[in-house]
Amino acid sequence: MRIDDSIFLQDKSKASTRATRHAQLQFSFLKSKPVNTSLNMKTNWNTGINYGFSTIKSMMWILGLWPLQRNNVVYTIQWFIMFMTVSLTVINVLIEPFKSCDADRDGFEILRIIENSTHGWLSIIFPRIYMKKIAVNLNSAIDDWLSPAIKKEWRVIMMAYARTGRLVARTHLIVGIIAGILWFTSAFLSNKQETGTIGNGTATWNFVFPSTCLYKGISYSTYKILFAMQIIQASVLLIAECACDVFFFSIIMHLCGQLELLRIQFTMISKTRYDEKRHVLGPLIKRHCQLIALAKNIEDAFNINILLRFLIISIAIAISGIGILLSIKQQNYQEVIKMFLSTQFYMGQVFLYTYAGDMLQNQSESIVYAVYSSEWHEISPIMMKDLIFVMMRMNTPLRISAGKFFYLTRNTMTDILKTTLTYISFIRVTLINE
Repeated sequence: MRIDDSIFLQDKSKASTRATRHAQLQFSFLKSKPVNTSLNMKTNWNTGINYGFSTIKSMMWILGLWPLQRNNVVYTIQWFIMFMTVSLTVINVLIEPFKSCDADRDGFEILRIIENSTHGWLSIIFPRIYMKKIAVNLNSAIDDWLSPAIKKEWRVIMMAYARTGRLVARTHLIVGIIAGILWFTSAFLSNKQETGTIGNGTATWNFVFPSTCLYKGISYSTYKILFAMQIIQASVLLIAECACDVFFFSIIMHLCGQLELLRIQFTMISKTRYDEKRHVLGPLIKRHCQLIALAKNIEDAFNINILLRFLIISIAIAISGIGILLSIKQQNYQEVIKMFLSTQFYMGQVFLYTYAGDMLQNQSESIVYAVYSSEWHEISPIMMKDLIFVMMRMNTPLRISAGKFFYLTRNTMTDILKTTLTYISFIRVTLINE
């Protein structure tokens, strides 16, 4: 009888060990392993992450901003060329308003172009400065998709968030390409009537960027060369703006997907065996700490850029609003449509950032309710204390701020609208009094 009891206890111990190993394997996908070289990235890229980040990777590769190739010398030179291209564009745009040359210029259009150029310049600089932290998040996302322990239903959840990022990336890029083509075409066709009146080669031309005073009196052949160069500059600005916006949105969406999986795992704690709960809770707590660190990386990399962009966007929307009012008064409905579309583009950028920040906060807060809704009263007092500490930490949700001044939520968008409407009302009253 003693021999049978011994055999029974050994079998029970082996079964418990196998169950523990199974539980650890089940949650092993939560542990991120750093991937530090571009070779690993190229080998492991044909996974689910390709679905959500392929478009973003192409745009950032053009700019020299793809994080996993940050140590490549050739890639660094490529980024420097793009940086100089954008910097020269910004200088060109800023010089034009200060040159006096009797040229008829649309002040609202110049301000909008200055805003877009500044956005593109910031999108080139900040991702490069914080490329190491961005690479940590990207490597973590690759490891999440490569994990062999992901269940089918978990992969469906991750794919849903990846699909959202993919849709936003492609839509943003397509809209930008269409706007750019219309912009280039309208600038070029506006000179059609002047091509027959060149004569002595002192014609005044319209460019993609305001350069009428800077390049006054050039010939038509020189104009075509400069126009082609400005198309390249504008294309780089367009890609820079789109790449920064959609990368931020997509990496936040992936983080939200991991938080939702973590919430599901906390909900399932009560369904595991009593002797396995301790082994399951540890990896979950460790994973939550990892997600907190990943959210902090995004906060550090983007908060200053977001603050500057929101300030510029607020001013641009206010100026566009005044321009719409003046254009309606002058019955210039073509300019009304142009300014209205530019305002919608600015609001779309604000919505991307605020929606991502709000989604991240909601997903992190949902974990608290998941822990509270679990059968915590049936676990041991020691584990109950662990869950209390988890809930205390989760009471401070994960949030992204704009320069540490305010957090990105949906209320932020309404606050920006209120601020811009205040600016519009003030400027409108000032113009009426004059």
